[in-house]
Amino acid sequence: MRLWRLTAWPSKERAFDGLGSARSPGRWNQRGRPAVYAASSVALAVLEIVVQSGSAPLLGYHAYPIDVPDGLIVRFDRRRLSPAWRSVAGRDECRVFGETWRSEAAHSLGLLVPSAVIPEAYGAGDWCVVLDRAHRRWSEVAIGEPTALDLDQRIAALLAR
Repeated sequence: MRLWRLTAWPSKERAFDGLGSARSPGRWNQRGRPAVYAASSVALAVLEIVVQSGSAPLLGYHAYPIDVPDGLIVRFDRRRLSPAWRSVAGRDECRVFGETWRSEAAHSLGLLVPSAVIPEAYGAGDWCVVLDRAHRRWSEVAIGEPTALDLDQRIAALLAR
């Protein structure tokens, strides 16, 4: 499965250590638990970062292609979520699901989850993925060389407002 990770870190080691999410937890991980967030498209990854960071223009960001072997990512059943899962309060619910997934003895390397920004994309083949950097099969993940993220200047202008 081809995924994309956007980050300001130019080094692969730092971009994939999961420590940023351990310090400032995402929707699917608890504080102190490293996780690497990625998306099935660069476009969705951009939207996720814009929502998380506010008006950050994403200058200096890099797009890393990630290839994860088939069978190492499981799909989360969105029907298990309450109607409030996208709200700020709903993050706790999502974090419980994320931690439950990670605590299972035979958990997968990745958990395919819906985007809170565009949940309809989940059924259309565009999703977010939480990767467990500590998984015993992490070495099978192929991380490509990063390219500089080159957003249309109109997007940068909208974000700068």
